[in-house]
Amino acid sequence: MSEAPGEKTVGVDPGINNFAALAYEDGHAELYPLNCLKQDDYYFSKRIARCDDSDSEQATRLDQKKSRRRTHYFHTLSKHIVQRCVDEGVGTIVVGDLSGIREDDENGEAKDWGKHGNLDLHSWAFDRFTDLLEYKAEMEGITVEEVSERDTSKSCSCCGRKRDANRVERGLYVCDECDMVANADVNGAENIRQKVSPSPATDGGDRSNGWLAQPSTFLFDKETGAFAPQEPVTS
Repeated sequence: MSEAPGEKTVGVDPGINNFAALAYEDGHAELYPLNCLKQDDYYFSKRIARCDDSDSEQATRLDQKKSRRRTHYFHTLSKHIVQRCVDEGVGTIVVGDLSGIREDDENGEAKDWGKHGNLDLHSWAFDRFTDLLEYKAEMEGITVEEVSERDTSKSCSCCGRKRDANRVERGLYVCDECDMVANADVNGAENIRQKVSPSPATDGGDRSNGWLAQPSTFLFDKETGAFAPQEPVTS
């Protein structure tokens, strides 16, 4: 096993819109949208539905192809994130424990996240990704710790205020206590990171106008089979 590339931490918040949101200790964040997996699910579900028999050889081949593409996506994403951690001097990856995502807090039963949410969350996807992340991280000397996700989406990562109403529409989290505005998934990732490294990340400026609200976005390119930063939209 390699020596850890550094002592910094990064929080990883898995979700149904962004497969992973990352918040780094030194004050920047990244999003990895689910578009690619959702497109594949839609495409292959339609193709399989056209088969005369869902147990037919053709339907089985299509299902196997979809599974291979998912596995490739998880391998590529976990490898990419570990390399980003090496580049950034991260020694500990803190991942949200996914049992809280898949179960309702009140009765312990599976949550209904809607058609697309259930498609992704009620599969082996997150567990498979976490296993791969742990394996690849260990090879680089990086530790992976799982922590409870409870209240990480409801709490302000800046002042700690917890309130259901804080999370608002359009993917933004607005705190009514300290007026912080953040990407909701990044706020969750930063709360997850702080469970292992309590000191809030800082970029030396207004957090709500910086990395918390404007994370970098990495998209999976099917042609190259790799992740690349999304080009910023210019007017």
